[in-house]
Amino acid sequence: MKQYVVIGCGRFGSNVARTLNSLGNEVLAIDIDHEKIQYISKEVTYGVQADATDENALRGLGIGALM
Repeated sequence: MKQYVVIGCGRFGSNVARTLNSLGNEVLAIDIDHEKIQYISKEVTYGVQADATDENALRGLGIGALM
């Protein structure tokens, strides 16, 4: 199983996240909009409301090691 981070859960991002999840991957979806996270969190491994332009927020999610 691979792990993916999808930043932005608009129309494109949410479709990518759902597709990756349906293929058996672990998916972390991030968006600043709480409503989008509520919607997508039912269809991915993890859904987090965060500002993806904030480097400290990403590091707090464990993504900073990838940067």
